[in-house]
Amino acid sequence: MRSGVIAVAAVGLLLFVVPLLGGEHGQISQYGITWTLDKPAVAGRFVNGDWWVVGPVTVKSISPAPAPGRNGSVVNPKAGDAQGYDDRIPDYDAKLAATFLLELKPGQSLVSTASVEKVGVKTPNMVPHQYCRGPLRTATILTCVEKPPQPDAFRPPYVGEKKPIFSAKKLRRDLLPKLKAPCTPASLAPYERVLQRVWLDHKRQWSGRQLHPLENMPDYGRELTNITSQVGLLLLVEDPDRKHETLLVRFVQLGIDLYGITQSADDLWPANGGHHSGRKWPIIFAGLMLDHEGMRKVRATFAEDKQTYYGKGFKGQKVLFHLHDGPNGEHEEVDPATWETYGQGANNGKKAEGYRRLNGPTWIGQALAARLMGVKADWGHDEYFDYVDRWWKEEVEGKDEKSATGAGGGLFVWKMWETYRKTADEIGASVTKKRAQR
Repeated sequence: MRSGVIAVAAVGLLLFVVPLLGGEHGQISQYGITWTLDKPAVAGRFVNGDWWVVGPVTVKSISPAPAPGRNGSVVNPKAGDAQGYDDRIPDYDAKLAATFLLELKPGQSLVSTASVEKVGVKTPNMVPHQYCRGPLRTATILTCVEKPPQPDAFRPPYVGEKKPIFSAKKLRRDLLPKLKAPCTPASLAPYERVLQRVWLDHKRQWSGRQLHPLENMPDYGRELTNITSQVGLLLLVEDPDRKHETLLVRFVQLGIDLYGITQSADDLWPANGGHHSGRKWPIIFAGLMLDHEGMRKVRATFAEDKQTYYGKGFKGQKVLFHLHDGPNGEHEEVDPATWETYGQGANNGKKAEGYRRLNGPTWIGQALAARLMGVKADWGHDEYFDYVDRWWKEEVEGKDEKSATGAGGGLFVWKMWETYRKTADEIGASVTKKRAQR
């Protein structure tokens, strides 16, 4: 491999290593996946660490080598049901899988995966809260560009044909409210790690969890929502030494990717148990940071919205949770004594209540973060915010520390809510005013 001199570039105080523009590579490797080109090409890294290459180029081979139904690569995947990575994931379509030699053109993202031999076996670099339901060890992306992007460029979305490139220098860091942390914040390192690699999340419905690579992200929506809630609030507390910069960049990159997915298909994450929460806040946050109205006002199917509605609860509640959008899903409207027989099959009222209690603690942090950033109206579903207020009043307020921490999303989220919920909308209004002044 022939490469250019390695240089250290800086965005604010974020340091990252990139090849100098003009560096040539015959092989490009990341996370144990290697693309071999037919001849050296100019290549470098986006601000999040993923690779770009100036094209068109020919990818001669890839390691680990594709095999029937294993180690699949897909160019500009579309969001939806079908996938071309591994035939142990539902809706496998071999026609989607790239074959090599492969000509990669500017405007194309090559999403490459490495499969595990046996589903259910842990890998050394597996992220926490991964239940090993899927067959992919990891995934990474090679993006073909017409010319070298600026060193502070975010990687464009990996899904679909639209490849906008945003700049980290233009992040609206001035909008972050820099709140005083009410307790010692959670360690940044685990969140930096779980946001380091791409979240492969473009498959519709619950089987999308099997697409989630073991070393990239947890496979279950509850765990993903815990991450977005914690990070959503971590980024809003004061950071005089700019230690949050890596986390900020990686969280914005996640929002860019998730928004790209919604532009390919807008119905991937419906109401269904605990699978589909946690995707909306990263998109809106990225829209705030990048002054992108489409992201800030994103409209698609998100579980938090589909699972909350205004109604007449059996116990007098006015904003309710339901498991799904289908008939007989409104278990909170009926007598809890009937839950065993209420609903469709296994999805009876008792099971629906179990999922209500599973989701509740994970929703608090991102709801508070949205209020603190002044985008409750942009979110566009007041039922969600009113439901979270109800959850807090019923399940957290006045409880002992152990109970309150568990139901309140963890110690940091719980303390942030206790400290800032009453003034959250006022703080958010000041953020909105500052946004409008620029």
